[in-house]
Amino acid sequence: MSKTYKVTLQPSGEVVEVEEGKNLLVALREQNIYIKSSCGGHATCTDCIIKIVSGEDYITPPPFSELKLLGNVFHITKERLACQTCLTGDVTIDITKHDRVSDEAKLKNKTSNFSKKKQHIKIRKEPDIKKIRSERADERAKEAIENLSKAEVWKKHWEKNPDADTSNAPKSLAGGKRPKFFDTDKVDYEKNDYTRPLSAEKQKLRDERLETEKLKAENDKKIIASDKEYKKFRE
Repeated sequence: MSKTYKVTLQPSGEVVEVEEGKNLLVALREQNIYIKSSCGGHATCTDCIIKIVSGEDYITPPPFSELKLLGNVFHITKERLACQTCLTGDVTIDITKHDRVSDEAKLKNKTSNFSKKKQHIKIRKEPDIKKIRSERADERAKEAIENLSKAEVWKKHWEKNPDADTSNAPKSLAGGKRPKFFDTDKVDYEKNDYTRPLSAEKQKLRDERLETEKLKAENDKKIIASDKEYKKFRE
């Protein structure tokens, strides 16, 4: 016959006996003492945490699976997982956090809230969907027309009424001022298309590039000519 040890439960003060080698979760549940657990005793949920009040020398050390969840801080918190704790002597534990009534109330509240949310789900029928799509298409078309009209009003607006007072002009019309041109010297330079005179530095770079291209073209012509002469000689 296996040994049994006494376990004093707080805050009730009840004393129960637990067999050696049987973890506290299983042993207490067999005696109809409520200990919350979501994982069924596999050390993955931390719901079955209990506090060791006295007799910490008479409990088995925490396995690696428990240390992964709680860390190596038992000397501070005095908390253990009931599903991973076996006894080697008499202990006193605190199971204040394990209240069947409050846990069942919380569970009931969760399920009721879920059912309420589920009731608010609106199922749209095909005619409603077609109506919504039609309304959205009309809104998009109206918005496109408005944007087009704004674009037409904005186009060269500085030429339409040059004497108009632009102090209170809307932002969409750039304050009534003619938009500034971007500096496109680099773009013009790359395209070899110059709409404005270049600076002295850029003009110098342009001349150097053209000279390099000219020399390269002449060398290519000489190479092609020499290749033709060589082929003619071989023939």
